[in-house]
Parts: sequence; C-alpha cells; structure tokens
Amino acid sequence: MIGETQTRMAIEAAEAPDRIALQAASLTEPLADLAAKWSASPPRAIVTCARGSSDHAALYGKYALEIATGLPVASLGPSVVSVHETPLRLDGMLYITVSQSGQSPDLLRCAEAARAGGALVVAIVNDSASPLAGAADIVLDMQAGPEHAVAATKSFLCTLTTIARLIAAITDSPATDAAVDRLPDQLRSGSNDPWPSEIVDRYIDAGRAFVIGRGPGLGVAAELALKAKEVAGLHAEAFSAAEVQHGPKAAIGPDSPVILLGTEDAAKASVEEAARTVSALGAPTFGSLVAVPGIVDLPTVRTGHPLTQPIVQAGAFYGFIEKLSRRRGLDPDNPPSLRKVTKTL
Repeated sequence: MIGETQTRMAIEAAEAPDRIALQAASLTEPLADLAAKWSASPPRAIVTCARGSSDHAALYGKYALEIATGLPVASLGPSVVSVHETPLRLDGMLYITVSQSGQSPDLLRCAEAARAGGALVVAIVNDSASPLAGAADIVLDMQAGPEHAVAATKSFLCTLTTIARLIAAITDSPATDAAVDRLPDQLRSGSNDPWPSEIVDRYIDAGRAFVIGRGPGLGVAAELALKAKEVAGLHAEAFSAAEVQHGPKAAIGPDSPVILLGTEDAAKASVEEAARTVSALGAPTFGSLVAVPGIVDLPTVRTGHPLTQPIVQAGAFYGFIEKLSRRRGLDPDNPPSLRKVTKTL
C-alpha cells in the first residue's frame, strides 16, 4: 500500500494554492486582449471543446459563462471535425478549447477548423508552447506547473480559476477577481480541516456512488465522479440536483453513497431538496454546505462567491479520494491502464 506522504497526487494537489496565486500576473495581458476584443465585437455565442477532466472544467465554464453573460454556451464534439471532417461555421463566436497538455490531435484539428470557420479561438493550456496553443488567437497559460500523477488535481483547479478570471475580464467584475485572489488561502484552510474518516469508511466496500451538484458545481461533480473511477476503482456517476427526480433516484439505495455539493446561491434549495430525496432512499448521504438533518456534514470553507465555492469543494475531495484509493489497496498515482497524456482522434 502506498504511504500517504509519498503519493504524487497528494503532493501535487497541495501545490494548487501556490500555482493559482501565480496566475494573476501571467494572465493579465492575454485577458486584457480578450476583454478588448469582446468589447469591440461581442460574440453571438460561445463554443467549448475539450476532453476528460478538461471537458468537466468546460462544463463548469458553460454554466458560469451563461449565468454571467446570458449567451448560450455549447460543447463541440471533437469527432465532428477529427473523424467526420465537417467544416465549422462559427462566424462571430468565441471558441474556448481546454487541454492540460495541448497535444491531443483532435483538439488541435478542431481549433484550426474553428479559426478557419470565423471564431476567435482561446486556448486554456498548461504548456504555452504546445501545438494547441499555436493554433489559438489568445493563449491562457493556467500555470499549473508539471503534473506527474495520472489523475489531474492542480491542473483541474487551475483550469477552473483561469475560467473564472476569464469571466471576470469579459464582464469587468472586480468582485470575481477578488474572489479568485482569496482562493489560495481558502484552499489551504480547507486542507487543514479534512473530511471526516467516516466518509472514507463508508466508501471502502462501495460498488457504486453518486455525486450531485448544480450550476457551475455540476462540472465539478462530474470531475469528482471521474476521480472516483480513476484512482479508487469506484464506479461513480454525477447528476444535476434538478435531474435526481427524473430517473437517477431509481438507482440510489443503501449500497450507493452520495456526496452533494451545496451552493450558497439561487440553487441552494434544489440541492437541499435532492439531499432529502436521496437520504429518504436510505443512501449514506454526505453534504458540503447542505443544511439538511441526517446528512453527514463535510467541512467546507465558505468562499463568498459562487464561482470559487465549487473549487474549494473539489480541493477537499482530492484529500478524501486519495485516502480512499490507498485504503482500497490501490496506487492513486498510477491507475491501471491509464496514461497522463491521452491523444485521441
């Protein structure tokens, strides 16, 4: 079994606060460029393109951008270009591609097609010299630094904060900028108050699990479910709190623990209603910022902003899932059959 202080995953996750703090200076110029282009020619829609953890970050961005701008945000399936070779018609649109490595051939071909199709292409990457960065009009380097563990941790958090900074720039929101600037200290505070061992104990023998969120938190819920699969070998699915009543609850029961990511915005009541529903089905239920009787409370730092709250929740989850992986006899740094960089078409 891998020792706690020896895992790269734990070490890299702990680096996230410092990496996020580095972003502000490096992103100032490209975000000012993007804000000027946005102001001069506001896009008529926004398109995202990504895979894996980066696509979950893009889902966070979808809700955050739609709430902040009122514009529709659509996810482009990379195979539309890389397999089906369909020309893109994106005149007057903003195209945001997200990739930690910036090396996947399908994302590169899509970015080139988007640019040829009239879009302003923004690349969020962790390597400003990558092929994907070279295909973009504007490059946003997330500044996560080298990440060697297969499971993305600091790079995912840095992608979310880059998206939050992007939104602050195009909407001229000092409040959002200030919220991201507070985040490193909040993440450090959260690591000093980890989730209780009870939750690890309840997951050791679980065969399936669920993560529920809403709004920007849904993308984070999807990523947490992926992490459960990747590093703990636990089949987990993510659902919107609004969808629980539409069918997912039929699969929830005493053998399927549930984590709910609460909010402190307009979606708060719907997440709490979902918590009452799953708890009544007998599922072991754990809640971050979910004030419902009978729900095991997950210690959570309140950030005071809806875009940074899910980021703190993700940071806390990493500590939990790394411990669960080791308790299940696995190596969180090297999930079986997975590689750090995946190149798809």
